[in-house]
Amino acid sequence: MLLSSPWRMLLIWLIAGFALGTALKRLPGLRAYLQFAGKRTVLLLLPLMVGLWIIVPPQLYAEMVQKDGLSLSYWQFYLAFFELDHPLFANYQRGVWPHVDVNHLWFLRSLWRFTLLAMLLAPLLYLPGLNRLLTRLFTMPIGWFLVWVGALLLLCRYQFSGDSIRDLQGLLFFLLGMALVSVPGFWQQLNACRRPLGWFCLLNYLLLCLLYFQLQQPAQWPDYQQPMRFALRLSFSLQGVAVVAWLLALAQHYLNRPHRYLNIANRAVFPCYLVHQTLLIVAALWLTPHAVGALAEASLILVFTAAACALLVWLGWRLPWCSALIGLNTGYPFSQRQRFCGYLLGALLVSPLALRLLASAI
Repeated sequence: MLLSSPWRMLLIWLIAGFALGTALKRLPGLRAYLQFAGKRTVLLLLPLMVGLWIIVPPQLYAEMVQKDGLSLSYWQFYLAFFELDHPLFANYQRGVWPHVDVNHLWFLRSLWRFTLLAMLLAPLLYLPGLNRLLTRLFTMPIGWFLVWVGALLLLCRYQFSGDSIRDLQGLLFFLLGMALVSVPGFWQQLNACRRPLGWFCLLNYLLLCLLYFQLQQPAQWPDYQQPMRFALRLSFSLQGVAVVAWLLALAQHYLNRPHRYLNIANRAVFPCYLVHQTLLIVAALWLTPHAVGALAEASLILVFTAAACALLVWLGWRLPWCSALIGLNTGYPFSQRQRFCGYLLGALLVSPLALRLLASAI
């Protein structure tokens, strides 16, 4: 986990912010902004609603079977799931509604909130003074970029705890991604520094591993635990920024060109993200009693998950009227009237969820 945990979600947030910033830059006026916000709400919250009531419940069922020895069938469990005050879930009250939690779909919840916030802040990015400041910040030597962004990450880790760290770091990189849309000079500088960045990532990773394993043996260095914890957090924060910058530099140099499968991959990743964790958990729950061995079990779980994801995408492509429920853009040529009715129905369906999420964020 030390290999990917410092940077994995930061990269995803930065890409999401850059995509939003690119889209907002093309909008001609206030009406287009409002329409975009409404469409974005439906496109994000409709799959989240499906996730809350259909995709995530098997995860709770598996947890209750493993932890509490639940003996109900899944159908009996699922009927009880729709009763928000059912005593079966007395110890599982956390969620958007009691026991109706987002689990791995927390990213969609945060992405929708961040999108609304970013759309309120977006006009500031076009102010001449702020635009000049951002240009100076992003075009300074790459070492200083690592320092000031790493310092912000470190501040998040010291001043906050729990999910607040995850959300603040995500918001930081989401806004960074938006800001980078207006700073084309950053990419040229990044491309020129890809080799030094790669060496820094490697050496800092070795330091990160060393500090982590030393802290697992406090008896060896009893007087240096606090300094080593600070050094670990600093190294972890710098690694997150550095690897994101390095991967962007590699992508800018080697992958900045069209590919025939890129469009399909971009469309398929959302529905696969929606269901992958549930598929993994369900497969593991079913295979565990059979004791097929660790290697065989892991292989069967991966094959089942990949095949089920592929089947879901194929079904979504064949049923374009239902594709929005799993976040799949099939490109089907709906008429303007059909699109309007679809968005209106989607807005009505997700409005209780949107109000609930806004209320919990305030």
